[in-house]
Amino acid sequence: MNLPEISEIKATLLSMRSEILNKANEFKSEQSVQIHTGDEADAASLNISSHISIRLQEHGRVSLLLIDRALGKISNGTYGKCETCGEMISLKRLKARLFTNLCIDCQEEQESFKSLIQ
Repeated sequence: MNLPEISEIKATLLSMRSEILNKANEFKSEQSVQIHTGDEADAASLNISSHISIRLQEHGRVSLLLIDRALGKISNGTYGKCETCGEMISLKRLKARLFTNLCIDCQEEQESFKSLIQ
């Protein structure tokens, strides 16, 4: 992988990271505002909306950890290397899943193993 490709991926990861952090700040602001509901239907709707927002925040937190991990790998020069076999992950796969840590063969093997033990 060459420097322009790494730079492009890094910029995309940083953009994704910024977007997640901005959404987290918006969520915190929304949660700090107390909303008084008029009836049970409004309360139920607010409860469902709050639940969805919390689930999205959980997903964002996991994504943020994966993004930070990928950025760390870019910094130390190991980005794009499969953590199982040590081979380079294809650029096509990396562009599709920016914070993947396994090549397609190792990912398929891992998924196959998981399906066997379930």
